[in-house]
Amino acid sequence: MTLLHPVWALAALLLAADADIVVETGAQGIFFGRGVVKAIEPGTGALTLDHDAIKGCMPAMEMMYRVETPDISRGLRPGDTIAFKIDGGKYVILDATVVGRGK
Repeated sequence: MTLLHPVWALAALLLAADADIVVETGAQGIFFGRGVVKAIEPGTGALTLDHDAIKGCMPAMEMMYRVETPDISRGLRPGDTIAFKIDGGKYVILDATVVGRGK
């Protein structure tokens, strides 16, 4: 039995993956998203978001993001739905607006 070289195995896995995910990895530029605040890091204001797919940038996921300034997180609460602007190369939230308050 011949085993597949690890590089070829990885290439096959990437080819089999959803094309949108493969193409959108490592996007550069400013993108717009929408998601639910899951947590806010005290001090830094970093946001853990459960967000929809960000077209041209990344698939839907839950992830912690740094914020450009802690003021961006001020007034947000877990459960709030926000519209946000993100630097796709640095994964930094540049702006956020509440579009729905959590319960």
